Amino acid sequence: MKYKYIAVVGLILFLAGCQSSGELGKITEAGPPQVSEQRGSLVLYKEPLFNSGRRQSVCDGLYRPEAGKDVPDMRNFPYYACEGRYTLTLSGNKGTTLSLFGKFKYQKENGFMVIVKNDNRKIWVINLNSIPSGRWVSVEAGSQTGGYEVFFRKASGFDQSISSVKWGQWWQGDTPE
Repeated sequence: MKYKYIAVVGLILFLAGCQSSGELGKITEAGPPQVSEQRGSLVLYKEPLFNSGRRQSVCDGLYRPEAGKDVPDMRNFPYYACEGRYTLTLSGNKGTTLSLFGKFKYQKENGFMVIVKNDNRKIWVINLNSIPSGRWVSVEAGSQTGGYEVFFRKASGFDQSISSVKWGQWWQGDTPE
């Protein structure tokens, strides 16, 4: 079991290196995407926080909610309460739409992120807080990830506090609010 996590950590570190070198695609402003109700497969990875090169707590786990099923409360994830930050992969067809919320029951006060896939390739989002806030942006496909559009309402510590997951479009109009 622990070898599976070592492989995942290695992959995350590899992809983080790709992202910092610009290999994962350029971020540009975009208009509202074409959203569909298609469901995909999400994997959230909670990785440990580091402080001065030492782990704050043991926090290293994968959360795989059932494909297409909304999750109003992630406290059943064994690593939910430990200190760590989330990264994610999302599989599914073009138009697959997923929202992550920083509070339970899809509340938006602690930030939220809407991701809409632009192609059928798996996407990798390593640094959730690096996405510009308050507008739709497009992330081009790269050698290690598919393309997607994202709307992020930034809040302090969002990448550490994801608490609910919702599939499909839940907002009216062009901008999630």
